[in-house]
Amino acid sequence: MADFGLIPIAVSSLQPTDAAMMDLYMQRENAEPQLYRASSVPLEQRDLVNLKSRGITHLYIKAADRDAYQSYLRETVDEWLKDSSLSVELRVSRINELFSESISKSFKKEDPDEAIKLSGEFGRLTSTLLNDSQVVAEDMMQVLQHDYTTFTHSSNVSYYAVMLAKELGYGPQDLSEIATGGLLHDVGKIEIDDRILTKPGKLDDAEFRQIRRHPTEGFRKLCKQPNVSYGQLMMTYQHHERLDGRGYPVGVTAEEIHPWAKICCVVDVFEALTSHRPYRQPISAETAFQIMSKDNGTAFDPEILRCWMQLTLKTANV
Repeated sequence: MADFGLIPIAVSSLQPTDAAMMDLYMQRENAEPQLYRASSVPLEQRDLVNLKSRGITHLYIKAADRDAYQSYLRETVDEWLKDSSLSVELRVSRINELFSESISKSFKKEDPDEAIKLSGEFGRLTSTLLNDSQVVAEDMMQVLQHDYTTFTHSSNVSYYAVMLAKELGYGPQDLSEIATGGLLHDVGKIEIDDRILTKPGKLDDAEFRQIRRHPTEGFRKLCKQPNVSYGQLMMTYQHHERLDGRGYPVGVTAEEIHPWAKICCVVDVFEALTSHRPYRQPISAETAFQIMSKDNGTAFDPEILRCWMQLTLKTANV
């Protein structure tokens, strides 16, 4: 799309009232884009329903309109975030629309200050949404995307971590920090070659050693940042540790692993198993838990895993 000066925008993030702000385009494969709706033509709710029924998940806007749309979302965020008449899908899509590109860019530029600032904003909005008593786990499970990008994985881990922590009894302030920590947990992966992260086949020993570096690299990036709490730092550093000491990067055991890292460990593995990966198709939640249950008490905290299983399987109506 870059050749045409257009950028994608999720259909699920649009409301009819947004259309007056920008022209909307449609593109199929490598064909020239076609104008779908000019800003002067009203967009109706039935248009959005029709697009979704046809499997069209994205429209496109002119790159020059992106800043205006982002500004509009930011200026009205407190209105749409707390408006229970709006679907959870729309609100989640708008949060992701606000942050996916900017956070990804801050990671790639290796700008930890900006990444932490944006991740903190994401965490605040995420925890605000999930503290809404009318937003239930079932809604979240149905609307999260599972394509393989670092932002999608990290944002899903963030959403899941807040859902699980809320179920475990954590309060609003902790939930906001946990949401931010979930988004930052894989920040060390920006040091890993993309060819390794997206390799479709099995990693060789050298490549696996590179992957195992990311908790340490993430720790190094965040440990001197004043706006990162100890719990958030441990989510980054310890989310691949195991209760039995056979994890990495240090091999600490149960009592030495921070509770937030134990939460992150469970939802990180669950998200990885149930999402698309370059080397395999996603598996069902039930199958994921059959796999994870083999490491219950050795890799995963039994209470945390049991809580996540109950919440997730109840949501999936299994």
